[in-house]
Amino acid sequence: MKVKKIAALAVGAAMVGATIGLASAQPTVPEIPKDFFVKDGQPNVKIVVGSQGAALDVSSAADIAVALGTMLYTTEDVKVKDASVVVKKDTAYDPDDIPVFDNTYTGEYRDGDNLQDQAYWWNGSFDADGNPIFSETLDNSAWEDGIFDQGWDVLVPSAIEWKDGNNNNYWQDPNGEWHSATDVMLHYTVNIGKVTLKQLNDDPTEYTDIDDFSDFTLIVDNVVANVTFAINAYEKTLWDPVLGATGTTYTVSDLTPSYYSLYESNVISGVEEGDTIDLFGKTVKVLDIGSDYIEYGNDWGETYIDAGTTKTFGDYTIKVLDIDVNQAKALLEVSGPAGSETITLNTDDNPTETLFNGGIRVTLKDTFIGIGGTTSVKVEVQTDISYIEDGDEFIPGWIAHLGISGGKLNWFALTNKEELEGKEVKLFDTYVMDYQASIMKKKNPSDDKTYAAMEAWVVIDPLKPEYATETLSAGDELEGWTIDEITATADPAQAAVVSKITTPITVLDTEVMEQGLDNVDSNLILIGGPVVNSVTAALAEKLEVPSDYDGWKEEYGTGADSGVVKYVAECGDINGYGVVLVAGTDREGTAAAAKALMEYLAGLS
Repeated sequence: MKVKKIAALAVGAAMVGATIGLASAQPTVPEIPKDFFVKDGQPNVKIVVGSQGAALDVSSAADIAVALGTMLYTTEDVKVKDASVVVKKDTAYDPDDIPVFDNTYTGEYRDGDNLQDQAYWWNGSFDADGNPIFSETLDNSAWEDGIFDQGWDVLVPSAIEWKDGNNNNYWQDPNGEWHSATDVMLHYTVNIGKVTLKQLNDDPTEYTDIDDFSDFTLIVDNVVANVTFAINAYEKTLWDPVLGATGTTYTVSDLTPSYYSLYESNVISGVEEGDTIDLFGKTVKVLDIGSDYIEYGNDWGETYIDAGTTKTFGDYTIKVLDIDVNQAKALLEVSGPAGSETITLNTDDNPTETLFNGGIRVTLKDTFIGIGGTTSVKVEVQTDISYIEDGDEFIPGWIAHLGISGGKLNWFALTNKEELEGKEVKLFDTYVMDYQASIMKKKNPSDDKTYAAMEAWVVIDPLKPEYATETLSAGDELEGWTIDEITATADPAQAAVVSKITTPITVLDTEVMEQGLDNVDSNLILIGGPVVNSVTAALAEKLEVPSDYDGWKEEYGTGADSGVVKYVAECGDINGYGVVLVAGTDREGTAAAAKALMEYLAGLS
């Protein structure tokens, strides 16, 4: 039979052998060293297929070739180059907590005494270092009746983004330098007007022992969050160690930078139509500013559409059905998620239509006839139009207040719609408030009495972390430390390098016999018995197998059970190279032997 040579193999080849799985006893494979098959990542063997063999013998040879392919590699140590490390830090702003009580390190409170009478409640003030002063009984403290209503101010820096859409947020300083505020992050302030420890306020007589103060439900009210859209100019004197003061430098910011003083307030102020602001998690691109409202959405600007063509604007499309250039009129088909509508616009009487409950607004600006006779329209398009109105709910539970004058939004504020109550109270999905107390008890051996201490605060924490990352290499600095080196260990420590194979390793028995057994230059794997493979027949005595079919049948039987794998480490007839025989009385036996050898090879790789 004619058999094409099986080409060179690559590791990981997806070739699937066509061997037939039979529920028979697996032939035994003798112990064969790995270097019989592969040496230094290269094939050390040729697969010899009998020219008289069945197609299943060729499949068996292919299966063995694939198994050998998984062994054709070398290993080398993995070297780590240009190592770096990525560090991350939670940059979410964490406001100051509201003090409640602290008698730690005093050693005065004995377990069971009335905690309300202890003069360690916060008095509402701070010392020169900014530390809260705990010096009053509950009735004389800032938490009288379990209520704090002096107001707690929080300043949240770099929280509100303001993007200039009109290219006019600039200021020129006295030195003639221009300062840009086209994309800035502004601070906002929060005033928490009133905080109540609910259970303590409801029935203070029930709360005396220190353990009674371990947890409270909060009631939070009169919360005002405010952002002012204003940028100030600041100045700083430049000093030379020899010449002294040499001039003045300027900058713009919403807060006073270090070492600067105020030069001029509100050098850039007010959000205008076309600007974009990020308000407490909601992006607002301003389309229009009224006396008590802001209209916002996606502004696609002005664009041209030819007659008979369609343009897409987000979830919407506009198709120009007809154009009357003389009357500056256009017939348009506007389609969106809710369906389609046909509208007629003209530049004089009816230039604008708003459709689909603010989903899209189309304004006809002009009609044209092109040089080639093509008619076109120029339209202005906005989509996803919404409104913020003064006094309306902006986000669930929070009322918007707008400071509008001169066609600009100068400030924006949120107030809570109703009292906020819970074990944890969320502030506009950004911060969470929670009463937390740490109670410690210990017996004093000098008087055998149990003493206790508590530190309690109303904490204000970010609702979720905001991570900033930085990639650092050797030589970089991190918080005063210099990274001297980065030690990285590879796992695994060695990697496989796939060998490139360009020479076929599968040959016909007739080729080997024509060249002569004394010219064999590698180990051999013989596929098929002496009846179908002439090389097997020539080496049958060395392999100690029968030389004809009847002898095979008598010794090994038939079918899959007749498969055998023989190994001779050195065979003088082929220049001392080794031989592995994969054969059976019939093709099923040969296939079973090939499968056994494949599984053996898998264990070697």
